[in-house]
Amino acid sequence: MNWSREETKIVVWDVNGRVWHLQGAGAGREGVTLSRQAGYMFAPTSLIVAEGARQDGATFLRSVRSKKEWDFHVLIKADTVRGFHAVHDAWFRGWSTDTPCTVGTFTRHQGWRYQCFQLDTAPDPQIDMDPAYNAAQVYLMSATAMDPLEKHFDETDIWVNSDGLNEGVVMGRNAADQPAWPRYTMNGPGRFHIQDPTPGDLLRVVETPLLGAGEELRIDTHPRHRTARVYSDAEPSGRNVWGQLAGRRWLTALPPWSSTLLLVRVTQGGTLASSVRIDVSPRSSRPF
Repeated sequence: MNWSREETKIVVWDVNGRVWHLQGAGAGREGVTLSRQAGYMFAPTSLIVAEGARQDGATFLRSVRSKKEWDFHVLIKADTVRGFHAVHDAWFRGWSTDTPCTVGTFTRHQGWRYQCFQLDTAPDPQIDMDPAYNAAQVYLMSATAMDPLEKHFDETDIWVNSDGLNEGVVMGRNAADQPAWPRYTMNGPGRFHIQDPTPGDLLRVVETPLLGAGEELRIDTHPRHRTARVYSDAEPSGRNVWGQLAGRRWLTALPPWSSTLLLVRVTQGGTLASSVRIDVSPRSSRPF
């Protein structure tokens, strides 16, 4: 087996948009390579429990994830001292304590996953020698991801009422180990009805506000940032219609590692142009 083809690829997109290949295919082409790292794998987690004086053990309440701290060694090296200083300067210009970089991890089995890190400690040189002697230096760096979960590429599916039956399904695919709350985009005209993936045999459907021709409704179902806005040529910045849902909302996220068929329907003036698009942003607790 050609193990070099299987090596995990790690790439940094710095705050200036510059790309650095640290590990895997193309590693070191910009003059920086990753040699050692710690804290990069799993998102830190802890359990919140309740304990009582008359209770054996404890009662589980919930789990929480903390920020993710990544410590790593990088080798900065060039053929000349002038080249070293150019790479050295560009590398550290690309890191900031206030603005995060994007770190991407690629494996042939899992594909790309991304996380945002910002510098949290001054880099520490590990070689007690003037780099002018060998045009190289190793730094211990520490960065923190405020969001400890890795992001995947979005998963999308579209239903168009092209057969005029006014009913169909969309596939919500969540290829990650965390629950995912879908986003929906509906193109009018008509009133849409979308299934909430609640467990059990009872079908729960959420009804949306009525749309006119040329209007587009975008709904985010996540409990922390629920939104519903209608966009059109007359209102390109959109208008808030969350109140028109009258308390109706999605109660259930898509389970981890699942592909869920969701019933969609259009009524009250739906045409062959009426459509529903589902967007899912899978998030994982590990880079692969």
